[in-house]
Amino acid sequence: MNIMSPQRTHATHATCPALCSIVLLAACAVQDIDALLAERGVTDCPSNTGDSSEGSSDTSTSTSTSTSTSTSTGASAGGTSSSESTTSGGETSDGSTGSESSTGPSKPVCGDGVVEGDETCDDGNATPGDGCQECEKDSTVFITSEVYQGFALGGLYGADQRCQSLAAKAGLQHFLTFKAWLSTPSMSVADRFRHSRGRYVLVNGLVVAQDWDALTSGTIETTITVDEHSQTQDTRAWTGTLASGQPALGSEFCDEWDDDSGLLKFGGTGLSVNTDAAWSFFEHGPCGSELRLYCVEQ
Repeated sequence: MNIMSPQRTHATHATCPALCSIVLLAACAVQDIDALLAERGVTDCPSNTGDSSEGSSDTSTSTSTSTSTSTSTGASAGGTSSSESTTSGGETSDGSTGSESSTGPSKPVCGDGVVEGDETCDDGNATPGDGCQECEKDSTVFITSEVYQGFALGGLYGADQRCQSLAAKAGLQHFLTFKAWLSTPSMSVADRFRHSRGRYVLVNGLVVAQDWDALTSGTIETTITVDEHSQTQDTRAWTGTLASGQPALGSEFCDEWDDDSGLLKFGGTGLSVNTDAAWSFFEHGPCGSELRLYCVEQ
């Protein structure tokens, strides 16, 4: 029998789908079927080799996609990818700092014996009356030995200069920090002065107030009647300021304490012999009067 006859070839091709199904299901594992196919001249049945590699490719793609998705999901859910990892105190790839820098610089510790930050002293103890309280030095207060007309003070700047000059001549420390207890309508003592946690004391060491809050409470411990030379001066002082440190409303402030036109005007004054609120503001006085100033170390 001639297996290459047209009739048999047609029959062979007609049976190819069935045989191919058998081959695919059995994975062409039986040698007799291979021999039968060769005998009958079947050469155009699809090979399962391509199908296998395609399945492998699909599996690889699926695995890659799954891994990528898992990694991405893990990072977005709070995990840290390798490109964003940091060492202690280092920076991430996006420029953010590590754990150490996120805490910020350490704050000054009052009582550790080291003066740092906004501390003006740190004697390492909490002993009262030793010149350092809450890591703030005592601030010296005095009434000036000289007198001035209210309209000729040279403004707030000129008044501060007078305090600094007298402090320097008397040999007081930090003389350049002294300021006059003086306000204008737009600039109060409370805004111009440092609100110290330390004590305010006279040149002779007597305590005027325990801190800024006490100084502006309306009552002080000692009258401010001691000048820069530790001499007594129990007269009035130019202030334009309430005991709270705010401007004395209703005062003309001698035209900002700096104009001849203020000669016939009035400015707020305080009584140095008082320890109540009148120490800072008692009444308005003529700007041509010669009065003293209160000077406070900053």
